[in-house]
Order: sequence, then structure tokens, then C-alpha cells
Amino acid sequence: MLCALMDNNRLTASQLAITAGLSPQSTSNHLAKLIHCRVVAFDKIGRNRYYRLYNSLIAQAIESMMVATYADSNFQERIKPSGFKKMCYARTCYDHIAGHVGVTIYEHLCQQKVLEAAEGNLAISAAGDTWFSTHLGIDTHALSHSRRALVIPCMDWSEQSYHLSGELGAHLFNALLRKRFIIKTNEARILTVTPAGKAFLQRSLGIHNIDDE
Repeated sequence: MLCALMDNNRLTASQLAITAGLSPQSTSNHLAKLIHCRVVAFDKIGRNRYYRLYNSLIAQAIESMMVATYADSNFQERIKPSGFKKMCYARTCYDHIAGHVGVTIYEHLCQQKVLEAAEGNLAISAAGDTWFSTHLGIDTHALSHSRRALVIPCMDWSEQSYHLSGELGAHLFNALLRKRFIIKTNEARILTVTPAGKAFLQRSLGIHNIDDE
């Protein structure tokens, strides 16, 4: 159920029960415990409850746990064969990009000095402020006032390396969606990089290896 909510969406208990292969009663019991522990929250719309992850920190913790379980064949079989390869290529991780595409973007942002180490943490460089403004219309100075951490390296379970999370990761994802460089598919969490997106990544970051899934 938690993996289904990693798309930063809201699902009913019935939808979560079908996804997890659980009975309605079992699903209700699990949700009650998750709500009590502040792992899951819900929004009530009309007579229905729509469940979601409590916040981005919970999503980051789930992704970290998936790193440890990735080697388990039972975990992989739950996703195969329909979506495993696609999910490893490009997917949502709550409100940012994960998979091969997300990790490659993060690595090139670091290589191009858009992101750089600062006092033991990762931060946006002066050149990075210009890069995000010029290429994606993102005002990084405005983002710095957010209560959420600006730049967070998030361990990727399928790539066993980092992708970009935090407030900047969310705005990067939204900007790529808005420009249709990346689009959501009908399959939960799975993303596609458009031809225009591949051209943008090559032009702006020198990425030449974003192959089709």
C-alpha cells in the first residue's frame, strides 16, 4: 500500500486493498495503524476518505527501506513482469524523479557544478542559480524560504545510487512536466522522457545516455 502511495497521489481504501491484495477488513486495520503512527494521512471528500503519505520525509524513509529489500527476489517478482523494467528506468518517488533517469540527472547536475558540496552538505552553486533560472524558470532564491530542505540526496533502490529530492527536486520535476520533457503514463509511478526532453537533457547537461527503457 505504501508503495502505491509513493506516486504522491490519494487513493481510497478499496483501491489500496486491490493494489495490495488484501481484504477490506485487513486494509482498514493496516490503515488505522499507519494513521496512528503518522505514516499515512487522509483527506475526506464527501463520504470518501482519500489516503496519502503523511509527508515527504515518510516517502524518503520508504525509498530507503526499498533499497534494502531490492535484492529480495520476492520483492522483484511483485513488480515483474509488466512494469519492473519501466519502473527502474523512470518513476516518481513521491514528488520527484527516480530510477535511471533521476539518478543520471542528479549525477550530471553535480558534474556540471550546478550542485556542489558546501559545509558537508549539497547546495546550489552560484552557477546553479543561473542554470535553473535560465533553463527551467525556477527561482532558487525563493525556494530557500521553504520549511523543507532545499537539496536532499535520496537513495534510489533500483540504481543503488542517489537521485535529487527536497524542495528543489520537486520543482525540477514539476518544471520538466510543465514543459513536457517528462510525462506521466497510465501506469502507476512510471514516467516517460519525451524526444524534446532527451534533447533538453543533452543540450543543458550533456546527457547522452538516457536510453529508452
